[in-house]
Amino acid sequence: MRTVVVDGIEHWLGHVKDFTKNASLTQFLPKDNRISMAWVRLEAGERLDEHIHPVESMILMCEGGARTLGDVRETMNAGDILLVPPGKLHGFIGMPPNGFWGLSIQFDSRGLYEDITDPWATFTSELDQRHGNDNVVEKLLRKNEEYMERFDKHRLFAMVRNGLLDDEGIRRRFLDCFQVWSNYFQKMVLTRAITSKQKGFEELAWLHLYEELGHNQDLAKSRDDLQTIFDPLLEATCSWFASKMEHIGEAEKVVLSHVVVEASATFFYKHVQPALAQSEVKGHFDVHSVVDDGHVEMGYAFLRKLSIDDGSALFEVQHQGWAMLMAVMARIADLTVHNAGGAAATNAEQDSRHAIADAVAI
Repeated sequence: MRTVVVDGIEHWLGHVKDFTKNASLTQFLPKDNRISMAWVRLEAGERLDEHIHPVESMILMCEGGARTLGDVRETMNAGDILLVPPGKLHGFIGMPPNGFWGLSIQFDSRGLYEDITDPWATFTSELDQRHGNDNVVEKLLRKNEEYMERFDKHRLFAMVRNGLLDDEGIRRRFLDCFQVWSNYFQKMVLTRAITSKQKGFEELAWLHLYEELGHNQDLAKSRDDLQTIFDPLLEATCSWFASKMEHIGEAEKVVLSHVVVEASATFFYKHVQPALAQSEVKGHFDVHSVVDDGHVEMGYAFLRKLSIDDGSALFEVQHQGWAMLMAVMARIADLTVHNAGGAAATNAEQDSRHAIADAVAI
């Protein structure tokens, strides 16, 4: 492909040759944690404008050279590698005499331009239109769009869409793991309610608790085959959210509860609910596919009424919260895929012991 259309604007890519368009390579690449790769080519003087991606990207310069644009401005030659974290601005200009050939690699569920109708690129022209002169809250909510876009691409959801939960044993294991998160979510909203002291913040916290109370118990009661899961990594990442509520300010609690956790739930249920539409737990997933959008907006509307001069604490808890959620979902994916079946508990315990040993060694 040579160009891509983003928000109605056509952008020049040079040459992009996506490995997934080759049937043999597609069959070869693992489905559960696929590395996406594409050849990229710019002639001398050709320019790929500055843009961002919601996922990590690595560019390996294979032949020729290029100058980088955006947050890092360097000259790259054959053998050099550029590592691009999510949300970091970058672009390229091909250098004389022959431009460059490079390999673009993403460690996620699909390539940047694999689905040409939904490219994972936002160019500076669109970013400039979105940003304007926002206050702290609007900047926070705008940043949340980037976190949500990345979370939407989580490998767990890609695996679910590819039929992960079609197998009954794997589905049971997934729900056992999800029950751990659901239980700790309840502890989070309860801890927030009983630790909120300021009027307005307290009312919002109790309203949120009232609308969520008991959903974890309903989920557990809907199953006849629920198995208790204990995995130290899953336990630690899930319990972090309730623990955090005891130590952060009122506005930070709103950010973590609504801007982060409830926003993540909208994507979780969007991907998982269709896969469980015929299962015994469909009631829980049907309810949450509807209510979570309202809980996100509840927090957004509340924050927009506040006057905040220094948002550093809000941005920090937002960053930490999304990072922890990515870790929760990654652990659920690992436990579901690698520990399904009769040896699940034994393998989970072994993984946990290894994780503890590694931590001690560090």
